[in-house]
Amino acid sequence: MYTVSRLTTRPHLSTFTRRSFASDLAMAPRDRRPRAEDSPVLPRTALTANSTVGAPTNARPAKKLKQAPAPAPVKVVQVQPAPERAQSPTASRHFSDRKFQDANLSTQSKAGIEHEFMSDVQAATLDLGLAGKDLLVQAKTGTGKTIAFLLPAIERLLKAKQPLKGISVLVLAPTRELALQIEEEAKQLLKHHKRFTVGHVIGGTKANQSLNTLLKKPPTILIATPGRLHDHLSSPEIAVQFSSLQALVYDEADRLLDQGFRRELRGILSALPDRRQVPRQVMLFSATISDEIKQISKETLSADHAFVSTLLEDEVNTHAHVPQTHIIAPFASTLPLALHILRQERLTHALPTGTTSLSKTIVFFPTARHVSFAYELLSTLPGLPPVLELHSRKSQDARTKASARFRDATEAVLLSSDVAARGMDFPGVTLVLQLNLPASTEQYIHRLGRTARAGAGGRGILVLDPAEQRFLALKDVRPLGIAPDPQFAQFMLSPAAQEYAEVRDATTGKGKGKVDEDTKAQAYRAWLGYYNSHLKLVGWDKGALVGAGNAYVREALGWQGGDGDGALPEIETRMVGKMGLRDVPGLNIVKTAERAARGGSRGGARIGAGAGVGGAGGKKIGGAGRGGGR
Repeated sequence: MYTVSRLTTRPHLSTFTRRSFASDLAMAPRDRRPRAEDSPVLPRTALTANSTVGAPTNARPAKKLKQAPAPAPVKVVQVQPAPERAQSPTASRHFSDRKFQDANLSTQSKAGIEHEFMSDVQAATLDLGLAGKDLLVQAKTGTGKTIAFLLPAIERLLKAKQPLKGISVLVLAPTRELALQIEEEAKQLLKHHKRFTVGHVIGGTKANQSLNTLLKKPPTILIATPGRLHDHLSSPEIAVQFSSLQALVYDEADRLLDQGFRRELRGILSALPDRRQVPRQVMLFSATISDEIKQISKETLSADHAFVSTLLEDEVNTHAHVPQTHIIAPFASTLPLALHILRQERLTHALPTGTTSLSKTIVFFPTARHVSFAYELLSTLPGLPPVLELHSRKSQDARTKASARFRDATEAVLLSSDVAARGMDFPGVTLVLQLNLPASTEQYIHRLGRTARAGAGGRGILVLDPAEQRFLALKDVRPLGIAPDPQFAQFMLSPAAQEYAEVRDATTGKGKGKVDEDTKAQAYRAWLGYYNSHLKLVGWDKGALVGAGNAYVREALGWQGGDGDGALPEIETRMVGKMGLRDVPGLNIVKTAERAARGGSRGGARIGAGAGVGGAGGKKIGGAGRGGGR
């Protein structure tokens, strides 16, 4: 295996044209509004009780951060010295001296490139890619990876000795959003390649329609999510479309594995033509190089593949230089506390005009249903930036629009399930707020990685119920240094009546702004499913889970069904069986999904009289697994 060490390059703040690669990958408009990374750090402002951004007060000195050591290189390449960490971050940290016009590219490809200078990952991999080398590349999102693998693939098609039939380039991406971003970039590069076309196959669309398109008019370059493509490849007619495949790309490979696509990836690989008969180039791009990535690289890459890493020294472990704090708060206090934090964050990043701010916060929830509940609640309350929601239960069009709005916003709050934890590049995120138990330590870190990107500032706050604080004691969590939050801990000692009253009125009051009862019922069922998967960590048995869930739906979600099991939200028999709760008292069980969906207390079967309190975390059943709760 040929190995290239971490590549560092000199910044060229004024030399690249039109757009930065980070914004280009995100399909941002050319004349974008100012973002947090465009401005110096602003002074902290005083907190006020109303929705007006407060006046600045004395600035707090910035905390000096430690940089993580760079990984030991296997083979050193002569490069420029690494630039110092910029106080006013820009995308130029990942730009090189090399120009596209000087590269050994076709005239058509050069005409489709909108930039003058290459990013570091493009400069480090282009020659290797053009030479047909298999590549294992470690690089951050937003540094131009898409062009880094598309250009060699397109040039390979131009040099193909045999006539191309069907799909010649396959790019696998973990999410629909990322697949569509790659497709847009490919369309730009193919503007002057009239023979080549690009298309996508993703979940959330009509399966028969995409299947017919692949059969009747297969694109030259196909961008696909593994689940949907794996389904299509069960048809021999589709597998034939890959008979002359020239290039295979795994983008965000670590997330492909995180999302549970290992079985689909192996199935896709087995359906593709044998490399000994139909030679192809394979390029695998990943932000992290885990043991799983090493294993899949052995299965897919040639033995003499090249490894390239373009991570800067302070990007090797993002969590090592992002300030992280935690707050212990009961479930009933989580949303009032979140409201308080979001308002304070807006004030902290207020512009001198006092009318807006540069605060951009991503709030992560355990399941998609909790995102829906929080959106109904927070979108009606004053004193917040625009509130957006992103999760798998939204249509693809709605997800794409929400992602674009948050990406281009000056200030905003994005409420999200783990669909946005990896692979999405949102510039200028000032805070990642994680409400309640993350699915794993790795997921916590991935979420945190949405802030402090490309040298920008940012921080993370984790809010846990008392039953969830064992998460902080896990052996792989302790080294992260998640310290108690000194500022917002005071909120729990002397709760601000305003936020509690606002949340109570929005969940239990009357009127247009009240959260829908069905939304509460769905969040309750998802909560039971999620935390059922984490009983060992929080120290509950099944009875304690049901008791805690029943307390949660009334105290935290504002359910007003009255007393008794029949007054609780309905839960269908099938879900009760999957969670192993058939003999647990305290549930309002119904047989059909239709009745459970209504969420009311309409004659469901009752069992027992439930007990217990608390709160904690879980994973797959009841709307939290891949394709459901995310």
